[in-house]
Amino acid sequence: MKKVVVLLAAVLCAFPAFAGDKGILKLSLWDDIAVAVPNNIHQVTGVSLGIGSNVDTLDGIQYDFIYSDAHKVRGIKTAWIYNTADIVYGLQGGLVTVNRQDMRGIQGGLVSINKGSMQGWQSGYVNIAQGQVIGLQSGLVNYNEGSTKGVELGLVNWNTGHVSGLQLGVVNYAQNIYGLQIGLVNVAKNGWLPAMILVNGRF
Repeated sequence: MKKVVVLLAAVLCAFPAFAGDKGILKLSLWDDIAVAVPNNIHQVTGVSLGIGSNVDTLDGIQYDFIYSDAHKVRGIKTAWIYNTADIVYGLQGGLVTVNRQDMRGIQGGLVSINKGSMQGWQSGYVNIAQGQVIGLQSGLVNYNEGSTKGVELGLVNWNTGHVSGLQLGVVNYAQNIYGLQIGLVNVAKNGWLPAMILVNGRF
């Protein structure tokens, strides 16, 4: 045990040499009530832990109990209740997750909201996208105000823009479809018919 403690202390002492002036370990009570090693609570390359925190940039892991906020994250970003960011390249998870600009990777939660562009997988009981989704939306309800290139998989898939790919659910709605809708009720203004059971689409 003593050797492990000595080794950990040596590694923590060596981190600043590799990270420059960026924080390696940040511990947050709430927002800017935080400490970091080195003393940079806004730019972290390593691990950020806390009850509620925000960072400007993070390369690594941000884990908070109540909420976490960030401008740009490359890595894993999670909070038990509310998780929000401008840009995430990696994984974002929590009870409610919100991405304001650009998401590339996996966004998951009870409610997942993406206000910008999404490339990857949006997964939740309720998924809301306001921009373009390239990849997969899966949940009980998928709602998209933008466009989807890929697959919408849920009980209800509701897209007020256009879908290029597949909608698979009980109820599928798309303003325009370039692909297939498979479900009990399928509605698309440009479909083979405006509304069909079992299958609808346009190629």
